[in-house]
Formats: sequence, structure tokens, C-alpha cells
Amino acid sequence: MTDVDKAGSTGGKILYIDPFSGVSGDMFLGALISLGTPLEMIREAVERVIPGEVAFHVAEEKRCSLAGTRCRVEITGGPGRRSLDGLLDLVREADLPRPVRDGAVKVLNRLGKAEALAHGSAGSVHLHELGGQDTLADVVGTLAAVHALSVDRVQAGPINLGAGTVRTEHGVMPVPAPATAYLLEGVPVRSMGPEVELTTPTGAALVTEIAGGYGPVPPMTITKVGTGAGGRDNEGYPNLLRVFLGRLKGPSAADDRSVMIECGLDDVSPEYLAPLTELLQGSGALEVHVIPAPTKKGRLGVLVRVLASPDDRERLVRILLDHSGTAGLRYWDAQRVILPREIVTVSTPHGEVRVKRWLTPSGVWRAKPEYEDVREIAQRTGMAAGELRDRVMAIYDGEEE
Repeated sequence: MTDVDKAGSTGGKILYIDPFSGVSGDMFLGALISLGTPLEMIREAVERVIPGEVAFHVAEEKRCSLAGTRCRVEITGGPGRRSLDGLLDLVREADLPRPVRDGAVKVLNRLGKAEALAHGSAGSVHLHELGGQDTLADVVGTLAAVHALSVDRVQAGPINLGAGTVRTEHGVMPVPAPATAYLLEGVPVRSMGPEVELTTPTGAALVTEIAGGYGPVPPMTITKVGTGAGGRDNEGYPNLLRVFLGRLKGPSAADDRSVMIECGLDDVSPEYLAPLTELLQGSGALEVHVIPAPTKKGRLGVLVRVLASPDDRERLVRILLDHSGTAGLRYWDAQRVILPREIVTVSTPHGEVRVKRWLTPSGVWRAKPEYEDVREIAQRTGMAAGELRDRVMAIYDGEEE
């Protein structure tokens, strides 16, 4: 899923990932440690998967005169390489929080799929450089640290790929490496700075698993900044990953003032109500409702109710008085409670579908596809709209590709 379009976020704890100089697994770990995640908690999570096989070395280092936390993973035991199935078995059998375990399985499977696509391998998958203990430590440690933050939302900026070439076990490859390119399909990227690899496959797989959307820094109150340092000190371009922890800002019940305008009609033909509704909506109304209601003298009429910004009240009152036929109306101040919400674009075999989702106070995301997109594809393909809706939600939930 790609291209998250904020539609009025309010409240909620957010982690924003700023990969202005790319991202790798060790940079991610360093940034989260810099943010305040205890190293011991990360070490404990990794030990549950590969006990005694890695050691963590954390130090403050500078990149282009800017400070960052460097987290280096040293392999101290275990086999030199494991197959994808071997890594997955270790994770599935480990005593980890379910979100960490499930997330690690997804990240490893995506790494395996990307490697298979890059090398044209339809059979068994070999992760080569990605099959070591350091990859497993990066993946499990990062997911455990993010889980410990208990954030409501994760968002990332465009990912800097770097440029030039990179030397791998398969030889010299273009940047981004083929596996990285597959992992970042549908994700906003850019290429700036030195001609080196700035984003690794592990970094790409982690960001695309963790981030619920991409875009510039949203309106938020930053409570803490973490900075992770990469292994190289690139000349003229700081090899750092920044992460921001904070609270989303936006309209709330306390500051989102609205006005409700209402009138009753009992002598308007229903065919003329649609143009009136369209005129009100096109003139700034936030919501327009036409509600059947008994009116004076026992006649059945309608109640036209318009929710609007106070700045649009006068214009909408004039439209109702000029175009509805009412001899009067009433209005009063209203307040709204708006949940954090956004539009996520889901790619399907038949085209893209927008999915509207919102975050409940208990931290649960609710979602539903936009009907107009479902209807267009259903009409074009002949599929049943209900079946298409269910398939879109399966892709959104990660149950279907």
C-alpha cells in the first residue's frame, strides 16, 4: 500500500522516520537506541532467537561533524549462513511478542521474495549476505524497539537510495541493489548525495514493513529525536538516519468549531432537492443531510441539515433562503470530535483503490475501500462489487498479494 493522504489527523503517538541519507538495519537500531530504547531490551529480544550468537557494540560517533549513535552487531557464534527457512523457523519458535514475531516473519519473507525476483530463482531462496546473524539481529531488534514505543502510527519520508554501484557476493551491482529496488516498489524514493549505496535491502524491508504511509513530516509536536549513524563517514553528506517521536496535531473537539444550519421543507418536489444538496456541498458545506420528517399540519416533509465552518455560515444561509423555498431557518454552534484519518492507496491486479482508514481512541485502525473506486473497477471488469471490496481488504490486511 502506498501514498498515504492525511485527511485531518488528530492526537495519537507517532514515530516519523526520516531516511534523508538512506537506511540500513544498523542505522535503524542506532536511531532507536538514541531515541531512548534500552539496549538491554533489544539484546534480550535477539537472544530469544539466536542465544549467544551476537554482541552489540554501541558508541556515539560523528558523520560530517554531526553526532549519531552507532550500533554495530558482532557475530560471536552460530553457523556462517542460514537459509530463509532456517531463519523463519528460529523466529517462529522464539518467545517474542506476537507483533514482533509476525513482523519479523514478514520482513524475512519479503527479503526472500526480493532476492528470488532479483536472481530469477523460483525454487529455494538463498539470502547470501542477508542470511547471517547480523540480519536477524537488525530485524528482530528493530521490530522489538518499535513495539516497545507503543506508537499509534509510523510514517516515513522519501527514502534516499544513493547512487553508483555496490560490490556484493554476486559482483558489482547498480544502486539500488536489485533486491532493494523490488522491496521499494510503490514507495517514494530519491537519489541524492554520494555515489554509494545508502539504503540496504534490510533497511528497505524494515521501513516498508513498519511505516503505514509516506510523506513529509506531518503536523506534530516532537517530543524526542533519535539519530543513528551508518558505518561510513561519507564526505559532504552525513550518513545518518533520524527518527522523530511525538504527538500528532490537528483539529480536536476543543478547537474545531462548526455551525449547524437547519430548515424544514414540506412543499418541495424531491427532484429539486438533489440540485440544492449539490449547490450546498459545492459552496463549502462540510455535510448536508436531507431527513424525512413530519412538518406543520401533519404533512410529511424533509429536514435539511447543513454542517459548516463558521466562516461559511453566512454564504450557506443565503443559499438556503434563496434556493430552498423556506421562509426561515435556524442555526447554532456545534463542536466535532474527529479521529485521526487518512487515505491509503492499495494496488490490485485491476488498478489502484483508495482505502479510507481512521484510528479509534483505543488505538485500533478501522478501514473501508472508497466505493467510487470499487464501482469503477467492478464495472470495467465485470467483477461483483462485494467480492472486489473483500479482495481489496485482504490485500490491505496483507492476507493476499
